[in-house]
Amino acid sequence: MQPLTAPGGTQATRGRWIWRLSGALTVSALGVLTAIGTFAVLHSPSGQPVSMSAVPTRMFTVAGPVTALSVQSYGAPIKVTTVPGNGPAQVAEAVTFNSFDGSPPAVTHGVSHGLLTLSAPACATFDCSVAFAVTVPAGVTVNAVADGGQVTLVGTGAATVDSGGGSVFASGISGPLSVNAEGGDITVNKTTAAADLDSGGGPVSADGVAGKLTVHAEGGGITVSGAPSAYLDSGGGPVYASAISGPLTVSGEGGGVTVTGAGATTIDSGGGPVSATTIRGPLAVTAEGGDVQANDVTGALTADTGGGQLTASGLTSASASVDTGGSDGSLGFTAAPASVRLRTGGGNATVAVPGGPYAVTADSSGSPQSVSVATSPGAASSISVSTEGGNLQIGPA
Repeated sequence: MQPLTAPGGTQATRGRWIWRLSGALTVSALGVLTAIGTFAVLHSPSGQPVSMSAVPTRMFTVAGPVTALSVQSYGAPIKVTTVPGNGPAQVAEAVTFNSFDGSPPAVTHGVSHGLLTLSAPACATFDCSVAFAVTVPAGVTVNAVADGGQVTLVGTGAATVDSGGGSVFASGISGPLSVNAEGGDITVNKTTAAADLDSGGGPVSADGVAGKLTVHAEGGGITVSGAPSAYLDSGGGPVYASAISGPLTVSGEGGGVTVTGAGATTIDSGGGPVSATTIRGPLAVTAEGGDVQANDVTGALTADTGGGQLTASGLTSASASVDTGGSDGSLGFTAAPASVRLRTGGGNATVAVPGGPYAVTADSSGSPQSVSVATSPGAASSISVSTEGGNLQIGPA
């Protein structure tokens, strides 16, 4: 490794701010890197001018088989694409460095037992970075560390990505995928295995994940579709989930939650509104003041809105237990339920059910109430409604 020396013999502090140099490097759609600016001046966080230079792109073919890739760019973009068959692997690299440090850093590349390693260790200390565009055989596993640079993966095997704040795009990954973006956007589609995505605050979009999908967004929005199961924690951002064929768990921490098509579903919105439609299994909702809308639920419905209104329709649930904490509650069934419990704490209550008879307990604490379904104290199915002052109505669907 060629040593780099800053003016006065001291090391320049490396930071992601070096990539504020706009236009020093571009990555084309084909993954070929081109140096289009050879010199520029920018300022470090301390206000001191910094001279940055870009070294002309170097391209080479890797000798020998490659089954895994480890690449670190120190703030520059990383792009990994694939070709059918066994290779060969090809690499394009372009260096940007602080010209006050002297010569550009040496870029290391080597293959050991099928692992191709690409890095520039000096950039861990000095102000430099290396953009990589790598083509590898399909299915090669990838470990990519970008320190703020954008990461793009297409068609690789299992992958682990730490973008350090840069955006991440991954498509056609044929193995488990793990992404830590530290504030960057994450976009994932068409993976064959589980995906664990942590954006650290950036928005997350995932479509067609064939394994369990786990997302932590820490305030960023989440939009997902097409997974066998999912755990989604937005940390306050909005959540949109659709076509989840199995269990779904959502934590919104104040963000709105919209679900269209899922198996057994558990939602804690933390105060945000909730909309859940076409739930093929039980639905459990805690809203902490947010309004709740549910439609076409087949499993048991359990909801505590914490003061928000609840409207549920198209229910074929065998049972429902709902507390609205002072707001209105409405339950509409299209199949006769076995057990219904509704507590509004002062809000109005409406229950519509087909068939009968039902063992009915109704208490409006003196407010108007109406029960117009067939009743029998010994009926196998039961309805219990209490409003503590709100209007109460139980009628046929």
